[in-house]
Amino acid sequence: MQIKIRQLPPNIIAKIAAGEVIERPAYAVKELIENSIDAQATRIVIHLEEAGLKKITVTDNGIGMSLKDLMESFKLHTTSKLTTIDDLNHIASLGFRGEALASIAAISNLYIQSRIKKSVGGSFVDISEGKIVDSGSIGMPQGTTVIVSHLFYTVPARKKFLKSQQTEFRHILGILSHSVLSHPEISFVLTHNKKTIFDLPQTTNFRERLAILFGEKIITNLLPVFYQDTLITISGFIGTPQASTIGTKKQFLFVNRRSITDKLFSSVIKDSYETLLMKKTQPVFFLSLSLPFEQVDVNVHPRKEHVRFVDSTTISMVLHKAIAQTLAENNVTFYDETSFGISLGDREITQSYTGRVLKEQTIPWDIRVRDANVTGKEIVQMHNTYLMTQSRFGMLLVDQHAAHERILYEQFLEAFKQKKKNQPQFQLPKPLLIDLSFSDGQLMLEHLPLFADLGFTIEQFKDNTFLVQAIPMLFQDRNIAELVSEMLADLFEERNLKDIDVLSQKLIAYLACRAAVKAGESLTKKQAKDLIEKLEMTNNNATCPHGRPTKMIIDINQLHRMFRRK
Repeated sequence: MQIKIRQLPPNIIAKIAAGEVIERPAYAVKELIENSIDAQATRIVIHLEEAGLKKITVTDNGIGMSLKDLMESFKLHTTSKLTTIDDLNHIASLGFRGEALASIAAISNLYIQSRIKKSVGGSFVDISEGKIVDSGSIGMPQGTTVIVSHLFYTVPARKKFLKSQQTEFRHILGILSHSVLSHPEISFVLTHNKKTIFDLPQTTNFRERLAILFGEKIITNLLPVFYQDTLITISGFIGTPQASTIGTKKQFLFVNRRSITDKLFSSVIKDSYETLLMKKTQPVFFLSLSLPFEQVDVNVHPRKEHVRFVDSTTISMVLHKAIAQTLAENNVTFYDETSFGISLGDREITQSYTGRVLKEQTIPWDIRVRDANVTGKEIVQMHNTYLMTQSRFGMLLVDQHAAHERILYEQFLEAFKQKKKNQPQFQLPKPLLIDLSFSDGQLMLEHLPLFADLGFTIEQFKDNTFLVQAIPMLFQDRNIAELVSEMLADLFEERNLKDIDVLSQKLIAYLACRAAVKAGESLTKKQAKDLIEKLEMTNNNATCPHGRPTKMIIDINQLHRMFRRK
C-alpha cells in the first residue's frame, strides 16, 4: 500500500512558519527590533528601502553573538532564551520561540554580522534560502547588524497581498510606535529611502516620547495613571473624554513591557468611563501593566500579540478601579473649541453654519421627480429626533439625522464623481498648522489627493506637520484639527479597501454624517418640511449611507388594526 502521509521537507516547513510570523515587512522589522531589545541594546538604528521590501537593516549595540551562535541563530526553533520547559512558565524576554530569524531566512536573503564584547573582531554569515553561502570574520563595533534583502522573493504569492509602499511603511511606523513607547530608555533611529524619519534619544520621560510620536497637543488631554497592589502595578496615561476617537489606533497596552492586544481589557477600560464617552467613540490610553511573569502565558500566538492570564478577572477589576479612580480625581469637564478659539459651548448646532444650511436652503439640491409620499399636512417633531406627518398610505416617520445624512451624501458623491467642486470652499483667515503622529502623517501623505477632491486644501509643511488653507464650507465653524484627525482615524480603521472609489465613498459618508443635523436638535416647522421634501427628491433615500432607515411608514390598515377598527 502506498503511504500518503509523509513529513514535509524542512524548506517547506520553514516557509509555512514564515507565513504565520512574517505576513508583511512590518512584522520582520518587529521581530528584529525585539531581538535587539532582548540583546540589551541601548541604541537601535533601522534603515529601510522601499518600505522594507527591498532592504531592512537593523543595527544595535547589544551583547552580540559569536560565530558559533551566528551559525545557529537562523535555524528553526533555536533560541538563547529558553533552556528547560520550566522556562515557559516565566518568560521575561520578548522573543523565545526561535522562529523569527528562521522565518525571515526562508523568504529572503539574510546577512548577519555580530561582535561580542570580549572579542577582538566580529563574525558574519550570509544566508540565501535558509542556507549559509558564506561566513567569516569582520571588523565592527560591539553589537549586531541584520540585513534582510528582497523580502518574499521565494514566496512571490505573498507579495500579491501586500498594499502600496506607503501603506506598508505606515504599518512599520505603527509597529515601531509600540517598541518606542515601551522602551523609552533605548535610542531609536529610523530612516526610509535615506531620509531620516525620527532620531529619538534615550529618555526616562514617557511623556516626551508621547509628544514626539503623537504631537504636543495630545499631552494636554492626558491624565496620569498610577495604581499598585500586591499583584499588579498599573502606570501610564489615559485620555480625557474629549480626547476620545472613533478608532483604536491610540490605544496602547503593555504587559511586562510587551505590547499586546486584549479585547477584554480594552473593553474594561472603555466601560470604566461609563457615561463620559459617546457610545461609538473609543478612549485613548497608553497603559503599562506589571505583574509576575508566571501570571502571564505569552506562548499563545506566533507573533506573540495575544497573551493569556492566570487570573484575568482580578486584573480586570484592578484595571477598572485604576481608571475609574483616575477619572474621579481629575476634572474631565468637556470643552469644545473651534480652530479659531471660539467656544461653541451648548449653543444649538442649528445656529452654526451647518444648521443654517438647511434653514436657508443654500445647498444646491438636485431636484428630481417627487415620490409624492407626503401630502403637505402638518409635520410634528418628536423628541427633537423624529419627524411625523401624514402620507398617502398612512403615517410617515422620519429620522432627521439619517435623512439629512443621506441627502448630503448623495450630493457630495455626485460632486465627487464629476470631479467638480460644487461645494464652495472656506478659505481660512489664517492657515492652520496641524501636527500629526508619524503614522497619521504617512496616512495623510497617502491620501492628500482624496482630501483635495473632497474640498480640502492641505499640504505638507514639514515632516508630520501639515498646513490647512481651506476646507469645505460646511465645516467653517468646526474644530478643523479634530475633524481631520477623525477622518484619518476613519481611514486607518478600514483594512480591506480595494480601490480609491470604495475609500472615497467611505469618507464621503463620514463627511455627510458630520455635517448632518443631529438627533436632539430642534428644527423649525419650515426646516422639518424642507427636510422631508428634499429627502423625497433624493436617490436611495430609504436608508442613510451606513444602512440605518431614514423613514418608516405605518400603514393606515395597521393603525386600524392597532385600534381594533378591523
